[in-house]
Amino acid sequence: MKKGILLLTIIILLCGCNNISNDRDENLIEDEYQGEILKIGVVGSSLLPDVGNVQYEYVELGKISKDNKKFDALIVTREAFVEADDVKYVDFYEKVDYPVFFFGMKDFQMFAFTNKNMTIENSKDGNVAYVEGFRNFNGEREGVKLYKNADEDSDEKMLVRTFNYINTNYLQPSS
Repeated sequence: MKKGILLLTIIILLCGCNNISNDRDENLIEDEYQGEILKIGVVGSSLLPDVGNVQYEYVELGKISKDNKKFDALIVTREAFVEADDVKYVDFYEKVDYPVFFFGMKDFQMFAFTNKNMTIENSKDGNVAYVEGFRNFNGEREGVKLYKNADEDSDEKMLVRTFNYINTNYLQPSS
């Protein structure tokens, strides 16, 4: 009888430890970016949290459109939305050949930036993604929306989701 109770206790402990370990591994996959090294241009005044394998270069939107630097993607943060909404950048958004993401959207659609006839004020919408992005590809614009679960998703998690999306969908496979 003692051996049976001991065996049952050991099995319960092993199963419990195994479940904790699996939960932890799943969280690591969601919470960390471990893909290819990314070079990300960032427009805006806020410093983004460090994320493994990601290198940030903080730039001014006006200079990047003139320099045409190459990044794996460009992130425009909320602090730069008013500037990014200027009609003079619409041509840049139409021609840029790497993905552009607007990070921190809350109450208006991305087309406020990419359409000459739209502004933040006339594109208000209460049901928008936290991150909206696009890539110009073969004369077409491919868009993406990443929604934030307000109870669970921090800005860092949203960045990781964005970087995982870039890594999976936009990076060219190595030869």
